[in-house]
Amino acid sequence: MAKYLGGISDPDIDVVGVSEVEFLDFEMEYYDKKNPDDLKSLCIYDNLKHYEVITSEKISSSGYSFTWGLAGYLTGGPLWGVIGAVLGESSTRVKNRVVFCSLNNGWQFALELDEGELDKWQIYMGHE
Repeated sequence: MAKYLGGISDPDIDVVGVSEVEFLDFEMEYYDKKNPDDLKSLCIYDNLKHYEVITSEKISSSGYSFTWGLAGYLTGGPLWGVIGAVLGESSTRVKNRVVFCSLNNGWQFALELDEGELDKWQIYMGHE
């Protein structure tokens, strides 16, 4: 299952997780704290404005600006510490990828996907 790393800054939203749905899409499940008894879901494909796959190779390459990613996607803070830990744990851990997502409703967040999930993500969402 895709791992939600954080990024949605709306204090009324509590993300439960992101899962693959019947080989068609990825879906985010969340609670709206204004109505906490109602678990809601959001189809990422239908709401995706932009995404970018970030790998440890991409960060370490001279052509990629980590600052651009910071400014373009998230406001920073503890989330970047988590992302750095995920991508920098070891050189053998290249199989997991971080995907930055921007949705039409303004939500911006990061997901950690394993290699199989990333392959499915790129098929569903389109190659980038």
